[in-house]
Amino acid sequence: MIKLENVSFSYNSRPVIKNFSLNLESGNNILITGLSGCGKTTIARLILGLETPDSGKITAPENISAVFQEDRLIDKLNVYKNITLPLEKTREDFANNLINEFGLADIKYKPISSLSGGMKRRISIIRAIAYGGDGIILDEPFNGIDKSNVMLISKVINREYTEKGKSVVLISHDVSHASLFGAEILKIK
Repeated sequence: MIKLENVSFSYNSRPVIKNFSLNLESGNNILITGLSGCGKTTIARLILGLETPDSGKITAPENISAVFQEDRLIDKLNVYKNITLPLEKTREDFANNLINEFGLADIKYKPISSLSGGMKRRISIIRAIAYGGDGIILDEPFNGIDKSNVMLISKVINREYTEKGKSVVLISHDVSHASLFGAEILKIK
């Protein structure tokens, strides 16, 4: 369960979110949308515990996977190392299976710096899925990814999260992505 109760947050005394509430039961999915700068990413950072609210209460699992707007990969490491770096040894076989499922076995040992933006994006998503967690937050995850790979990614995320009763929080300007996860749409103003 992810629950925000009357949460307010400011950056440098500038209010970003005021008295925001959200109640997302385990296994339910949500797409958060709205104009740039309205606080979508801030909500994700609050859920992840990367920011502390000025007021209000947040209840969320401690172990949530995340895909940020930036890829947050290490250019000098290869694909495999970037994916497995945050993983426990017991999850490395699962990571290998995901690499194969996504058709990336042939670039497994290529350095991240040699990949296109769309490929880097896919690696970031695979790393988050491989990590596991009790839910996943995806902040504009599909930028630079073609439609067939978006379909594959959504299928795997649904299998690994939605079907296991774990929530997906998707942040996107493209509300059509809600249908990929059977997600409710929440527009932030």
